[in-house]
Amino acid sequence: MSMFWADELLANVKGPQIINDSWTPSGMVHMGSLKGPVIHDTLFQILKERKQKVKFIYGFDDADPIDGLPADLQTSHGKYLGIPLYLAPAPSGKGSFADYFADKMKSLLSTLNIKPEIYKTSELYNNGTFNKAIQFVLDNADQVRRVYSNIYQKEIAKDWFPLQVVCPKCGKVGTTKVTGWNGKEVAFSCEETLVKWAKGCGFNEKISPFDGKSKMPWKVEWAAKWWTFGVTIEGAGKDHASAGGSYDVALKICREVFAKEPPLQFAYEFFLTGGKKMSSSKGLGLTGEELLEVLPPELVRFLMVKTKINQAVNFDPYEPTTIPRLFDEYDKENPSKKMRFSDVVNLLQMPGKEKELEREDVKARVPYAKIWLDKFAPEEEKFTVKEEFPEAALHLSALQKMFLAKVAGELMKNWQAEDFQANLYNWAKELEISSKEAFSAIYLSLIGKDHGPKAAWLILSLDRGFVKKRFSEI
Repeated sequence: MSMFWADELLANVKGPQIINDSWTPSGMVHMGSLKGPVIHDTLFQILKERKQKVKFIYGFDDADPIDGLPADLQTSHGKYLGIPLYLAPAPSGKGSFADYFADKMKSLLSTLNIKPEIYKTSELYNNGTFNKAIQFVLDNADQVRRVYSNIYQKEIAKDWFPLQVVCPKCGKVGTTKVTGWNGKEVAFSCEETLVKWAKGCGFNEKISPFDGKSKMPWKVEWAAKWWTFGVTIEGAGKDHASAGGSYDVALKICREVFAKEPPLQFAYEFFLTGGKKMSSSKGLGLTGEELLEVLPPELVRFLMVKTKINQAVNFDPYEPTTIPRLFDEYDKENPSKKMRFSDVVNLLQMPGKEKELEREDVKARVPYAKIWLDKFAPEEEKFTVKEEFPEAALHLSALQKMFLAKVAGELMKNWQAEDFQANLYNWAKELEISSKEAFSAIYLSLIGKDHGPKAAWLILSLDRGFVKKRFSEI
């Protein structure tokens, strides 16, 4: 597959590059959350191949407040709403809430062979990396207000500042409002009704905003990352990249407040499942872990990049042809000696094929074929050789019975599957029976269905005496 969109996107990119992407570790990794890292890593790999100086950094935005919880955590973690993700305990009780989910993402990135330099946004605050940006946006709060005012077409209050502090009394960041800045300290209040999802404690004071005591709003923080790291390439998902969305605001702040040319921008479309946007709360789509159970890493990457990034990808594993078709598309773009996925599925269902399933060109696909058969395959794709004579074969025509008798008479020769398959067609022709009727006679008498895997392979996988008896019983 030529990297059409990626090559186009990077056509005019010259000189050293810094690629950034980030994710908020506030819940399970939806398969759609893997699209950003795969896309950014694809660009990174292309620039590396071009021998350009390039760095790929990936952040966990763990200084964000907890602003919502899945149903199973509402009782245990409700009291942490408004607290920064990295300061709340993990659902498991070990380590922080942020690290619990970030570790899941790290593990998936590793499986996908994505190896960026990882940072935590909380550390950028705590170790002073963001101090300069915080000072800058407070000193230029007027310009930030102007950007917000232009984009949202409304007046922004003069006592609104692009910062929230971590309340020293209750530990919440989502409930605080900064109302003044004297060059050293900010005045703030922790308000009970600032947001619907958390309640502030009413504390107000002056405090230094540096070294982890505060947090910039997400849109300002995004621009601050670009300014601080010198980011030159970063895309965004369609939800952030719509007109007036967070990407728009960040790009404008970067240009108009930080006076820096923003990174090369691009928006990428959602993953859809059954035509709808994936949503963990609605149970639509798969988690990242589930996706990597049903597809090998190279297929996941292929799925994410095979279409232009501005086109939605509809991936519905429950639609019977989705996964087999994806394997076929991958094989067409990446020719190899691997056995076709559909053939592996058939081989798995044939008796006595253990040795063949161990072959190099087969075994890597066996676990995925098993899962597909177990979870997603329609009933007509599943078959078992019937030990008793199948009822479905009682109504074969005289011609079909003659064909089976002919096959039974030839069975004991030393056949190769390809030759045997060709002969099945020839014998049908000789008897003037259509190949459809001929093959359906084989399938009906062995598996009780009128279709199945390649007939020669199926017949030769079985005990010849058993097949001869079955074909003669008809």
